[in-house]
Amino acid sequence: MNERKPLPERLDRETVFESDYLKLYLDRVRQPNGYVIEKFHYVEYPRPAVGVVVENDQGQVALCRVPRYTSMTNDWSVPAGGVEKDEDVLESARREVWEETGFESADHRLIYTYYPQQGSSNKLFQVVFCRAGECTGSFDPDEISEVGWFAKAEVEELIARGEMRDGLGLTALLLWLQSV
Repeated sequence: MNERKPLPERLDRETVFESDYLKLYLDRVRQPNGYVIEKFHYVEYPRPAVGVVVENDQGQVALCRVPRYTSMTNDWSVPAGGVEKDEDVLESARREVWEETGFESADHRLIYTYYPQQGSSNKLFQVVFCRAGECTGSFDPDEISEVGWFAKAEVEELIARGEMRDGLGLTALLLWLQSV
C-alpha cells in the first residue's frame, strides 16, 4: 500500500535575509508526531541547479576547473549552474555546457534529481547527460580557469585521490561511471 504519510507543518515564519539568489527564514515547525521545533533555519533557493556530464566521441567527459571562494578551492567539476527563470532544465544544460566549455551539445537527457541539503534547504540539483558537439566558443574566464577532457580511468583516479570535492560534480560523475 502506498499510504500518504503526514508531513511537517510550518506554524510561523520570520524572514531573516532575502536576495535574488536565496532567502533565509527562521520557521516554527510542527513535526508529524506533534513535536514543535521553535527555531528551524530554512534556506530557500528560487531556482534549481543543473550539472552536466558531456561526453565526446572518444568516451571522455569535459570537466571544468572552478575557483570557489566559499571553499578556497580550484577543483575539477562538471559544467554546472543555475536554471534561469522560465528555462527548461535541458536548455539550461545546453547553455551551461557552451558557457563553461565552448562546446555545443546534443542528446540531452535528465538522469537524476535530488536535494543535496534536504535537512536545511529546498536546493534542487538535476543531473543531465549529453553528447559533445562542435567547439564554437571558449570557456568563460570569469567563472572557469581551465577545461579538460578526461577518460573513465582518469575520472576514477580524480575521485580516488579525493580531488573531486564538488557534490553536484561528484554525484553526476558517479552516476556516469555507473552507466559506462
